[in-house]
Amino acid sequence: MAVSIQSCIILTSEGLQVVGLSYIRDGVQVFKDFSLQSAASLIVLRGASGCGKTTLLKLLSGHLQPQRVEYMPSAKGSCLVLQEDSLLPWMTGMENICKFAKISSCEVCQHPMYKLISRFVDKKAYQMSYGQRRMVELFRAIIHRPPYLYLDEPFNFLDEININAVAPFLVELSLTGTTVVLSNHHKEDIEIQRSADVFKFDGKFPVNSIDCLSRQV
Repeated sequence: MAVSIQSCIILTSEGLQVVGLSYIRDGVQVFKDFSLQSAASLIVLRGASGCGKTTLLKLLSGHLQPQRVEYMPSAKGSCLVLQEDSLLPWMTGMENICKFAKISSCEVCQHPMYKLISRFVDKKAYQMSYGQRRMVELFRAIIHRPPYLYLDEPFNFLDEININAVAPFLVELSLTGTTVVLSNHHKEDIEIQRSADVFKFDGKFPVNSIDCLSRQV
C-alpha cells in the first residue's frame, strides 16, 4: 500500500504532536486516525506488551512508514533505541560510542554520565553483561543529543540503582533541547514520571487515542 503523507511539520523540543496517523501491520489496523498531543519534552508511554508502544516509536522515528498521517514530527536526526542490543560486539563500548555518536573519546570522558560506564566501557561489547551494554547504549544516545530521542523499554536489564542513576540524565536532556519519548513498564522511575506526561495504552485495536494519566503544567 502506498504511503500518503498529507503534510508534515517539524516540531522543536516543545513537545510532541501526532494527528491522523493510520498504520496496518500484518492485516491488523494498529492505528486509525490516531492523535496525540503533549507540550511536555519528556513523555512516557505505558501499556502491556503488544499494545502498540514500540510500533508508535518506530513510526515516529521513521523505521516504519504509516499508511496515512496528517501531522507528525520529522524523523530526520531522531534516534531510536530498541530493546534489542544494537552494539557491535567486536568493538569496545568506547568504540561503539565514538563511531556512532561521531565524537572523540575525550568528549566521552568529559561527560558527567561517564562515571556510570567507566568501569566497563573499554571492554568488548560481547564481554559485557546485558545491563552494561544497555548503559552504553543509553550513554551513546544521551551524548548524541538528537532533537527527538525514542527509547523502547530503556530500563530493561537495569537494577533500581542504575535506573535511578540514569533517570536524571534523561530528565536533563529533555530540559535542554531534546524531546524524549519512552515506553516503560517499570515503577521505579519515579523521577521520570514526576517530570513527564504519562500516557496509557488500553490494548485495544485500532488505537485512536491514548489516555493521559498525568500531565505536566
